[in-house]
Amino acid sequence: MSVRTQVPGVRKDLIYGGKGPPPQFLKNSKAVFHFRSIKLNPDGSLPAGEDEIKDHVIDDTRTLGCGPFELLVGRKFKMDVWEDLVKEMLVGEVARFTCPYKLVVDYPIIAQTLRKVAKQKLDPTGYYNDAHRDHAHRCGFGAMTHGSGHKDLDMLTQLKLPLAFEIELLKVEAPGQYEPDVWAMKSEEKEELVPILKEEGNALYKAGDYQGAAGKYFRALEYIESVSIQEKPLGNEWKRIEDIKVPLLLNYSQCLLLMENYLEVIRHTSKVLELEPNNVKGLFRRGKAYAADWCQEEAERDFKRALELDPSLKKTIDKELRTLTERMRIKEREERGKFQGKLF
Repeated sequence: MSVRTQVPGVRKDLIYGGKGPPPQFLKNSKAVFHFRSIKLNPDGSLPAGEDEIKDHVIDDTRTLGCGPFELLVGRKFKMDVWEDLVKEMLVGEVARFTCPYKLVVDYPIIAQTLRKVAKQKLDPTGYYNDAHRDHAHRCGFGAMTHGSGHKDLDMLTQLKLPLAFEIELLKVEAPGQYEPDVWAMKSEEKEELVPILKEEGNALYKAGDYQGAAGKYFRALEYIESVSIQEKPLGNEWKRIEDIKVPLLLNYSQCLLLMENYLEVIRHTSKVLELEPNNVKGLFRRGKAYAADWCQEEAERDFKRALELDPSLKKTIDKELRTLTERMRIKEREERGKFQGKLF
């Protein structure tokens, strides 16, 4: 069933009706939806038949790997038409909207970024990539002056092809019903939340909920990292933000250490030591992670350096070194036994 829309030049075909009353699209409400983008014929017509339509699909968030798309109402998103379209839908509704090229000029930029997000999600490597990824996902859309690196997207621009979007509106959340994403917040808002998240993390840590505490520290690091990447490296403001980051990295690393995620402990404490080479907590926690990961030389180096900086740790570090030496001795004995067993 085709119906007119409030957007000039756009036709809506209802595929599946929604339920309930029309949602309220207040400013800063979050609309969450899946979409499938379809390349139309040059005359604006839809390919005939579902099989041919499938051959013209450009992106599908259900299979792409980036998850449902999230749009904040009234935040001047790159493609204004999407906000106008979802405002004409009910939750649960599935509809196809055919749009002229002038309304979808920026789609290749969005698609390029979504594909990058999906690719990176296949190999997550911790909060630094997560923070940059989230920033790039929704607001880091660079100008595509030299092509997108995707032939299908470049063709859309070169041929100025119209598009259709099949949208399934999953939910609409009012402001205050969801935790704002990093990209949608102002720098001041992020900084205000950092100490709150840190205190919440501290409380969870004291209660023995190390995973919960790690989640709070992780979120705080996301916020402060997204502020940091907007500053000029080595500038005064950048240095101030890096100083805020250090205790969060240390707390996060301690949680990871107790959760036996040793490689991540090494990575995050190494970041601390890049910023503060003589940070005793960073050296000690990295030393423990190295020791747990059977890296004797690296562990001994970090423990001894921590002891040089803080002689009061002598009893604690001596114990760590003895434990490490004994563990390595037992491991060598076991390995020797396995080798001899193979010979005989």
